[in-house]
This record gives sequence, structure tokens and C-alpha cells, in this order.
Amino acid sequence: MFHNIKISEKMPRIEKYGKVVFSETEIQFIKDNFATMTNAQIAEALNVKNTILRMTAYGLGLQRIKLEYWSDEAVAFLKENYHRLGDREICRIFSVKFPKTKGWTPRHIQKKMSQLNLHRNKMDWFLIKERNRDNGSFGKRNPKNVSQVPKVFYQLNPKTRIELRPGQTIDQLKKKYNDTTI
Repeated sequence: MFHNIKISEKMPRIEKYGKVVFSETEIQFIKDNFATMTNAQIAEALNVKNTILRMTAYGLGLQRIKLEYWSDEAVAFLKENYHRLGDREICRIFSVKFPKTKGWTPRHIQKKMSQLNLHRNKMDWFLIKERNRDNGSFGKRNPKNVSQVPKVFYQLNPKTRIELRPGQTIDQLKKKYNDTTI
């Protein structure tokens, strides 16, 4: 549809170090057609590479994708609940409490947990899985196949390690044993 439009037979002016400089008419062409044409079509019409067009459009404030950032409340909720809730459960809660136009996926949760350096241990995974089995969202419980509670240990010092019990956190253990050693 727009492929036959050629605003410029020659490339825009190239300055020192290969910087591409557009004329006012070319910039106006980008602004006017950004919503109706693809980047490739505009780049072809201006006789430039897609990358140059993308960088120029970004510099002009033109965006095709609107990024949605995490609110402070959503980050706080994630930090408080990632130990006891699975990624899909957090997505369901976030879609109600902190709605986004694109919606929430488990990948969003995993990526943010990675950025915040939040990790679940074996005990967390076990408790999440068992709770989901009990409410029926992880499949039916097989009475013949009873899962064993995993043993998770915290290394207090080079000679002492302490077993982490279900429901305990490493911070609770640190506090408990630091209080008794003082």
C-alpha cells in the first residue's frame, strides 16, 4: 500500500562519524506516518536502515509500545508473598490488584524476582506445590505417592548447620541464633 511512496531518492545527509541527519520535511514525514506505516515502510521511503529510523523515532518521542512499570505496592507485595504463593497465583492476584493493559504472566513474575534477587528454596516449592494439590489446582493427590518434606539446611557457621522447618525462614533462624549467641 505505502511501498511506492518515496520521499527521498537520496539518503539523508550524513555527518561526521556516520551520523544521519534528517531534513525538516523528512522528520515531518516520520511524524505524520508513524501511526499508519511500519518502521520498515518508513525506512524504505526515506532510504535509510530500520535501525536509524527506530533511533530517530525514539529521539522524537514516537513509540509503538507503551511500557508499563511495576508499582511500589506490587514490588512490596511480591517481596512479602513470593515464598508462599506460586507465580500463577501471584499473576491472578496482580491482575485484580494491579491491572495492566497487557496482563500479567508468570514470566513477568519470574523476571522481577530475578531482578530483585528473590529465590525460593526447596521447602518453599514443596509447600506451594502441596497447597496447590490440596486445593485441586495442581492435579489430584495420589494417596500411594506421599511426597516427603525436603530437608533444607542453613549453614550458621563453618561447623554448624541448622535444618529449616516448614514455615520457617532463614531470617527467623538468623535472628534466633544471633540472639542466643549474644
